[in-house]
Amino acid sequence: MAKGTTTRTLFINRLKREGRGAEWRRRYKEAKKEHDSWKEASDKVMAEMGFVSAAVEREIHERFLKFGMAGIPEQLESIQQDKEQTELIEILGEYDINDSELPADIAFVFHNLHKAVGEMTNWKTKPDDAPTPGAWNMLIWASTNQTKFFDKVLGEQLKSGRTTEDQGMRDTQESVEQIEAMLSELI
Repeated sequence: MAKGTTTRTLFINRLKREGRGAEWRRRYKEAKKEHDSWKEASDKVMAEMGFVSAAVEREIHERFLKFGMAGIPEQLESIQQDKEQTELIEILGEYDINDSELPADIAFVFHNLHKAVGEMTNWKTKPDDAPTPGAWNMLIWASTNQTKFFDKVLGEQLKSGRTTEDQGMRDTQESVEQIEAMLSELI
């Protein structure tokens, strides 16, 4: 990389390699009309067109120098998935597992599966967040076995976790006549 090459230049060069240089110029001209400085206009267009950070852009450039275009799609896909995951975490927010009717370990896994995506070193949750070591281990397992987690663990828990408050008429073992008698006493 040439000394003094800015991240902005690396980003624009990448867009040109990807065939998006004309779109960059068009958007930049439009943004210049709305903003006082060229930097504000450029920053706006960069954000809209997928710029994440200087470190990521330099990594993409290094991969391009080393592998050509072959090394770049994986990096961009990874960046996009990370961005989508971060947005999902912001949308869902934090959930206090103590408010859940599920056991703490299962609630932790259920409410953190969306944070356990990709390599474990990139997860948005850590072992210290888990209520027990077993909950962390269950999250590791569930991250690669989501269907089994939802079918077996969560499904069984929901079946066995019905509360007596939610029982219907048949579950109370009361006859219709007995219920009518109880209701008439209330009136």
